Amino acid sequence: MMSFFCKRKRITIGEAGKLYLDYCEVEGEMAASSIAKYKRTIRWTIDILGDLEVEKINMEHIIALKKEYNWRELKQTTKAHNFSVIRNLMRFCRGELRLNVMDAEKIRRPKVPKRTVEYLTEEELKQVFSSVGQRSMRDLRFRAFIAILISTGCRISEALDLKIEDISWRRKEALIVGKGNKERKLYFTKLSLDCIREYIERRGYEGEYVFVAESKTNRWDRNDAQRNFRNYRKKSGIKKNYTAHVIRHSFATMLLKKGIGLGHIQALLGHSDIQTTCKHYLGILSEAEAKFAHRKGIDMDSWV
Repeated sequence: MMSFFCKRKRITIGEAGKLYLDYCEVEGEMAASSIAKYKRTIRWTIDILGDLEVEKINMEHIIALKKEYNWRELKQTTKAHNFSVIRNLMRFCRGELRLNVMDAEKIRRPKVPKRTVEYLTEEELKQVFSSVGQRSMRDLRFRAFIAILISTGCRISEALDLKIEDISWRRKEALIVGKGNKERKLYFTKLSLDCIREYIERRGYEGEYVFVAESKTNRWDRNDAQRNFRNYRKKSGIKKNYTAHVIRHSFATMLLKKGIGLGHIQALLGHSDIQTTCKHYLGILSEAEAKFAHRKGIDMDSWV
């Protein structure tokens, strides 16, 4: 397919974009959600510039994109993402398709201010968990759900995709396929497994998923799970506007504050690149916590 396009030498943004997205899926093993975002960026680019030949794209076109993004009042993060996609597309065209396109390094991404990581403290996590009742089936389901999020640090999609047969009750772990179709293990605590077992035994073992809809067979819908999350958040008494993803940040931050290394946190979160872990969690410790970590880790006084 690629050799066919290369012989033509005239490839439009749409044609190159399709080849690039196929490359991301097959060679890069990129998640479907990421590919959808890349596809949207390429479509936006065509809407603004027209379906130009990629070799004709120059700095004037990049400036036109920037002006359009400013007119649409896009967020800095969206602008940065879009230009990253365009840069990567240019690199692909030059490296894989051997086309004489503009130098990708000349396409500058706007600076994105570093976001503060939002998280709950360990005491707040305890309060969230303790606020969930155990009377109704909905209570038991959400109690098991929040227990998994807190104890494993998994993504909400990973919790909802968890199957009963995935869990090794004896080893307190589960093998899952996470983001980017990469396998990794989730590690449970005794309390989280007790919550899962209590919920499953009460509802019965119908269906293959741990979390099911009230029909007891279909997988629990993500939108319904998020609605439940908002309802139970009000009952918790926590003033912070936390989400399921904030629980994931809280899991990582709790480990970091207890002296667990970033490499271990990367593995537990399922980040493919430690730079992602560093981006979120480097610099999160307070001066007092950093001093405690130094005192705990550098024990030269015991040498003499």
